[in-house]
Amino acid sequence: MFVDIADSTMLYERIGNATAAALTQRVLAHLRQLVEEHKGGVIKSLGDGLLAAFPACDDSIRAACAMIDSQDRFGLRLRVGIHHGAVIEGVGDLYGDACNVAARVQQIARQGEILVTQALVDGLSPNLRERTKPLSNVAMKGKTAPVRVHRVRSADDADDAVESTTLGFSMVTEAGDAMVTLHLSYRGQDITMSRALPRVTIGREDSSGLRIASRQTSRQHAVIDFTRESFLLTDHSTNGTFIRSGGSPPLVLRRDSTKLVGSGLIGFGAEALDESQDHVVAFRGELA
Repeated sequence: MFVDIADSTMLYERIGNATAAALTQRVLAHLRQLVEEHKGGVIKSLGDGLLAAFPACDDSIRAACAMIDSQDRFGLRLRVGIHHGAVIEGVGDLYGDACNVAARVQQIARQGEILVTQALVDGLSPNLRERTKPLSNVAMKGKTAPVRVHRVRSADDADDAVESTTLGFSMVTEAGDAMVTLHLSYRGQDITMSRALPRVTIGREDSSGLRIASRQTSRQHAVIDFTRESFLLTDHSTNGTFIRSGGSPPLVLRRDSTKLVGSGLIGFGAEALDESQDHVVAFRGELA
């Protein structure tokens, strides 16, 4: 299991370094206690998260649910990813494909969400298996076949719908080109991303960095991060994200990521046909 405090960088900016560090340590101590209460062990801390292991699939799900149930106590949101498989045990760490898959699953979880793999679901007792809902087949680096991902149901499944297979693509620039500025335009609102503004959350929620006023858009639909001299869009949605750039065929993301290159349109929840549509954002990147 990988568990992460969502948007911890923004937390430090919002409440200050000392206060955020103290809060983070309290949260991690609480998560560690929940892991141990459910027969698991914390392998290591990850700054704003933990890597933990459990003797049984049921134990991991119960611990994850307890974590999500307690997150409001701290005013934070967590992301949890769990996979079942063999690992290699090192000194204070675990290695192997199972760890890589669990980490990837945690990365694509939305705030307040538990995502698990088919391998984990297959190991659950019937009553806990009923709490899972299949989402998408997620393409993962280094794996020849997509990995089936499920969501552990919560009390609030209002943003629920049947999802389909993830298609994983990668749009890359010519060698040596590095985008350092990304301009986003939506209904008269313009946002410029760069090192000074390295993350923008996108969705229907009022708290989103870029709020999309469309019923087709999920509350926590996607996030764009500036990392390694490129802009990475990660979809967290129900209906998917549709990217149209130049003369290339439209790219469809569902619980997957891609680099934004050049200029074009992004449809949050449906295909992007025209910039005037209420779910469509125009983007334009500038190279160094």
